[in-house]
Amino acid sequence: MTSAATGPGEWVFAGPEDDADVRALLRTSIMPGSVEVAFTREPHLAAGSGLAGAVDRTLLHREGPLLECIGRLSVHECWRGGAAHRVGYCGDLRIRPESRRPARLIRDGFRILCEAADAVGVDGCFTSIATDNDRARRVLERGRRIGLPEYLPIADLVTLMIPVRARRPSRQDPAGRGEATESELTAFLDGAARDHDLALVWRPGRWPELARHGLAHGDFHVRRKAGRIEATAALWDQRAFRQTVVHGYRGILRWSRPIASALAWLGLAPPRPRPGSVISQAYVVGAVADPRLWPELLRALRAEAARRD
Repeated sequence: MTSAATGPGEWVFAGPEDDADVRALLRTSIMPGSVEVAFTREPHLAAGSGLAGAVDRTLLHREGPLLECIGRLSVHECWRGGAAHRVGYCGDLRIRPESRRPARLIRDGFRILCEAADAVGVDGCFTSIATDNDRARRVLERGRRIGLPEYLPIADLVTLMIPVRARRPSRQDPAGRGEATESELTAFLDGAARDHDLALVWRPGRWPELARHGLAHGDFHVRRKAGRIEATAALWDQRAFRQTVVHGYRGILRWSRPIASALAWLGLAPPRPRPGSVISQAYVVGAVADPRLWPELLRALRAEAARRD
């Protein structure tokens, strides 16, 4: 545990001895919204460190033995304006609800994270915020009045949730994954990423880093045209080191839960996760150069997801 600054309480960069306290704060920090969730890091923080080659530093503040807040800086090599840059992602920003000085904690924490980013040569940082997390958006988007760095909106992201139902194989299921070498996949994925700001730079050394967290080049389904890769994608199940836990539902999702349960029982809709449960999900990682190949690729991914539960 390395000291970063002093003042009322103590700012430090987390070490192994802080693991249990950090995970406890993540478990009890509920993100507001129509679906209330907590993003947990079980069974220990180190399990998810260095994701895709990231350099991670977790900052925390203690008032005596009490952990008041945390913040995490993850530095990746990303594309930006067609060139590779070292880019920081500021995430896991959590403050204990009963904290009496949240504005000061946020201001001082961001100052220290910015100093840490400068020390490792970061060209810029970004944060993603759920659209209906109004409190976080108010604080960060208007944070200059309390001394925060200036946040500028750069994009809206829409995450598509694809339901998976257990089913028997059909004649429409594509046969086989297709094969590709690591160098072929690296070249195709990096070529597709180059035109998208903040997309990960793919290097030959990326595969061992990803394999440590459950994603190997052999997991990718590959589709070719005239011998060239035109589409590839894989399922990445990250539940072994980070989880999305449903805390509860609000608004229409709350009062419609009995209807949703009935539809799921009849097989007409996917079941809605129960409060307290970890969402059984995987991420789709890949790129498609020819959109006409996406339906076949999606069928292969859904069939695999059903097999893997």
